[in-house]
Amino acid sequence: MRISLLTNIFSYKLPPEEAKKWTWSGKMAAYILELGYDGVELSAKRHLNIDRVLSGEAGEVRKIAEEYGLEITALAAHYNHLHPDKELRKKYNDNFMKIIEAASLLDVPVVITFSGMQYPFNIFYPYPESNIDELEKAWGEFREVWGCLVDHAASHDVKIAIEAHFGHLVYNTQTVTRMFREIPSKTIGLNFDPSHYVWQLIDPMIIVERFGDRIYHVHVKDVEFNNEKLKENGLLATGKWISEERSWRFRVPGKGVIDWKKLIQSLLSRGYRGTLSFEHEDPILDLEKGAKEASKFLREILDELECR
Repeated sequence: MRISLLTNIFSYKLPPEEAKKWTWSGKMAAYILELGYDGVELSAKRHLNIDRVLSGEAGEVRKIAEEYGLEITALAAHYNHLHPDKELRKKYNDNFMKIIEAASLLDVPVVITFSGMQYPFNIFYPYPESNIDELEKAWGEFREVWGCLVDHAASHDVKIAIEAHFGHLVYNTQTVTRMFREIPSKTIGLNFDPSHYVWQLIDPMIIVERFGDRIYHVHVKDVEFNNEKLKENGLLATGKWISEERSWRFRVPGKGVIDWKKLIQSLLSRGYRGTLSFEHEDPILDLEKGAKEASKFLREILDELECR
């Protein structure tokens, strides 16, 4: 089981001008290795030139990874595939199909993305019941759009891993279940990021137990709650992540409430042998400190479980 780093870290944890300097290169690969990782989840939108990959440079991309002993474990391509603007929707989905083709050329097994959402998210609010009709329309469009994308991925022997995420059509256990009912193809599965369930007060173990054979990739990110603010403001408190008014925030693994050893044991027991990919959205720790703490924490668990 590899530990990989999602390269969005270079966009989220560095000033904009510094972030622009980072693309997939020997410099990036060497730094990822120095941070303690043996895999990389590449942002296809930020750190790869997909047109160049498709035009004959796939070998160069793979060569960098091989030179530094890294495995490219996934391509990340988070789009709103159901965008209400049909021109933008087409643009995003055309790009996504190219990223699937690039993944195939790079021998990368899985592409990570969102389900998308075409309506204001308040239609999930359970009153009035007329919202149910709008939701059914949303699922109808989901079938149409995702049926084509899944067929394209299947033809290129690439898996799609949907990251269940609040604000998108697929965001909790109920909607994951519906997704697999609408698109039963095994080409589509989950990018399991337990943090997105935990902050909604969903037990992530349920996801592993119920959908273990459809988990194709794992993001590692923890959640920390401020219980006093949770009592005052509930889960939807606003403000910057660092704000003391927030009732919860993302943290590096080990600094939140998730029992990672138990979760990884459960994944292993259900046959998961893919990567654990660290996604750094901790507002307190900088790029290097957060990434090094995460890799050390995960390696200690994996060594204890004797699965490295």
